[in-house]
Amino acid sequence: MADTLSLQDITVECRLGVHEWERETPQTAWVDLELAIDAAAAAAADDVEATVDYAALVESVRRLAQSRPYRLLETLAEEIASLVLGEAGTPWVRVRVKKQALPGVGYAAVEIERAAARRRAARRPARGRRRTAASGR
Repeated sequence: MADTLSLQDITVECRLGVHEWERETPQTAWVDLELAIDAAAAAAADDVEATVDYAALVESVRRLAQSRPYRLLETLAEEIASLVLGEAGTPWVRVRVKKQALPGVGYAAVEIERAAARRRAARRPARGRRRTAASGR
């Protein structure tokens, strides 16, 4: 699937940073999302029910960002990716989270890509016994 939906510079108020003072009061961060969609099906139906309701998705991202303090951009990006994969039902998402971090630097950003299949495989419990070199079993 080559169709994508992009949402750029979603403003979120969150408590984000390694230093305690960064997490004491909310600060603005920006989130970019790119996710796989089936644009042909949505266009044929001309109905939001046939695609991602991005207004609802943006509100979910904002609620998540405000839900608790985050030390790392990476942690917030991972949680947003999980949210989008689950809520939007998309097979793939790219998430970028950015914030002003240092004097003289426009922003610091982390960008990740995640696929739904990878998420399912990571959660699947191991079956059977694991063979180890030491036991030979």
